[in-house]
Amino acid sequence: MHKIIYCHSHETILFAVGELKRLVEKAGYKCSVHDQTFLAETNEADNRVILITTTQYRKLVSTEKVPNISAEGFAFIPTGNDLWIIGNEPRALLYGVYMYCKKFLGYQWVHLDKEELVEQEHGIDKGLFIHEPMFSRRGNILETINDPGYINSLIDWGVKNGQNEIFFTFFLWDEIKSYVTSGLKKRGVQVTLGGHSLKYLLGIVQNEKENNHLDNYENLQFFGENIALQDEVINKIVSICQDNEVITRISLWPEDVGIEEKNADGFLSNYIRFTEKIKYSLKAANLAVEVEYIVYNAGLSWDMLERKQTEVSGEVDVLYAYWGRDYSNSLNSSEPNQVRAMRNLEDWNTQAEVKGRSLTVLEYYSDHFMLSELFPPLLTRIASDLEDYKQLQITGVLNLIVPVHRKQKTTEEIVNYPWKWIHHLNNYVYSGVSWGEKYEVVLEEYFSVFQEEKEVFQQMLLDLEKLISPYTKWNVPLFPARVVDPEKVLKSESSLQILTELKEADKYLSTFELSEIESLLALQSKNNYSSFSPKEMTLFYIYYLRLINKIYAEEWGSKG
Repeated sequence: MHKIIYCHSHETILFAVGELKRLVEKAGYKCSVHDQTFLAETNEADNRVILITTTQYRKLVSTEKVPNISAEGFAFIPTGNDLWIIGNEPRALLYGVYMYCKKFLGYQWVHLDKEELVEQEHGIDKGLFIHEPMFSRRGNILETINDPGYINSLIDWGVKNGQNEIFFTFFLWDEIKSYVTSGLKKRGVQVTLGGHSLKYLLGIVQNEKENNHLDNYENLQFFGENIALQDEVINKIVSICQDNEVITRISLWPEDVGIEEKNADGFLSNYIRFTEKIKYSLKAANLAVEVEYIVYNAGLSWDMLERKQTEVSGEVDVLYAYWGRDYSNSLNSSEPNQVRAMRNLEDWNTQAEVKGRSLTVLEYYSDHFMLSELFPPLLTRIASDLEDYKQLQITGVLNLIVPVHRKQKTTEEIVNYPWKWIHHLNNYVYSGVSWGEKYEVVLEEYFSVFQEEKEVFQQMLLDLEKLISPYTKWNVPLFPARVVDPEKVLKSESSLQILTELKEADKYLSTFELSEIESLLALQSKNNYSSFSPKEMTLFYIYYLRLINKIYAEEWGSKG
């Protein structure tokens, strides 16, 4: 008999209790739930799991045997047949519940919408266990995906895999908040609002105030001169935060366009000052909501990424986003742009630390625009990046999810390209490693479902990473086009090299035997991937990769 005892009625702890009961019973065990008044009632036949915060543990159990754990870390302390799950905060106890179910019951949450029980190894260590995350901020950024079912699945799966944050644009939040707020609140997930939403907020202000003069505002003018308009936008942000307590951070960015060098002077300073005004207004309204500004080379403008003489804020945090990476190379690559980007990252991070603020990196591991439909697995790159960011003492890393970019002339053969499944492997590796799992364990769990073909499929995807990830190096020289946009590129010196690379990839992709899944293509649609096995979906991915690679090889070849 399993007995679950909880010592606090916080909503997230009660949710954790419900999840533990559900999962224990699903695994085939009887289970009962009790509050802390049952702590003194012991029975040698019972296996008790006790959920308790560190504060309560000191008060009710011991002031001396409390392990030293970070804010979101948790500990398992065994005492006879009892197992104490201890965390500093409610969400840490929820993480502890999911880890308990993984370690002792055999649960896995590798694939979205799939909860799997796997056979447990013998001799599981039931001694003292402490888990702490690699980063303080871990989660996904969503800009345009108005799909509440998918987003709720991401929220649920994300927490089970150690994420603690989800980031929405203001306009997406307005569309989906009524569908997702409950799931976010009971899990204690941190919610950031912002992104490229300035135009959207200005539109709301215009409609409410009938300010027709907003029609042709300019990015620079807004941040540098129009104080009255800034105040109206800030008041709207405060109002939105007052309406929903799950919002924990504002990260409003300039529109996604570069600035000309002649207009660059003072831009970052004006923008940072604006974000500080947001922070002051939120604080005045008694809202415990953090604020950050982004440094980001929009339009490949280094003047929006390099600090130069700009003072780092002592009031708000930094989000760093370098667009244009070659994902076949490490952060410490000697490629000139990467060297420059790394130098800027270290500079911003050092100065933020001096001012007592934090820096978080935005990464593009699940971005189907940047990485395109020639989408690379980035298993080793993600693991290597996160270790490098940890060494730099970066506070957080967030992963951007962007759907595939549908062209007007999307061919019928690739209309069902399953982007939600294809990007998920990268998101899984990112989530597991940033949460603090060993890279080797993350891969072992992912590929275990392939059973006797585990080694074959793992090597296959590692080979594809080496083959496909170098395509990202063309994003800067072709900007704003990508390898999949030959129609936007005039004949250039790059054309022949790109064609050569596509043909080399075609040679490798043509070696795969795909006849067994080609018969399933008529059944496969972009959103029904849960109907197929991971092996079948992996082969679908390779099928689309080969097809898309061939299509663009032909188009680049036709350019002569």
